[in-house]
Amino acid sequence: MNAKNLTFILIFMILAGGCEVKMAPSELWSQWFGSQTDSSYYKKKAEKLVEALSEDSFEYEINRVAVIDPVNDEGRSPILGEYISTRVIEALARDRVFRVTQKGEVNDVLGQLNLPPAFAYTRPELTSLGNALNAQAILTGKLTDLGTNLDVHLTLIDVASGEVIASATEYLTRTKFAVELMRHY
Repeated sequence: MNAKNLTFILIFMILAGGCEVKMAPSELWSQWFGSQTDSSYYKKKAEKLVEALSEDSFEYEINRVAVIDPVNDEGRSPILGEYISTRVIEALARDRVFRVTQKGEVNDVLGQLNLPPAFAYTRPELTSLGNALNAQAILTGKLTDLGTNLDVHLTLIDVASGEVIASATEYLTRTKFAVELMRHY
């Protein structure tokens, strides 16, 4: 071996000897290749939705909101819709953006008024829901399977005027797990 090769080997060993080796994958690596079906993935998506909704509704003086489970194209609320609404309620309550009506009370009032969870309600239905739930706004949603991903669209509606206060959309990775949750009720 000549002196030039030996010098390169020695320099490499000295530099490599001073480096710290981390045997666990970096956080960036796990973000790129990690599972997108874990609860933290859905939690982050719900937080982004709440952030967008709260930014758009700042000028309105909405204090209390009732969250209706998002529905699919058939007008039914799949398990994924129930899960997303639970995560949205959690984010709303944690960030104290609005006071949120308890989910059991919302379901009870929907049953009393003979209204199914829906994406769109008429103005009289919104008024009835608002009065029964003591809510100033209703948060409805729609889940759409686009083939490449799942679209989660939420709309915050003023019960007094029927006006859309805020609207937000997030896209979920179309995993086998998410598709199964969209198919079950």
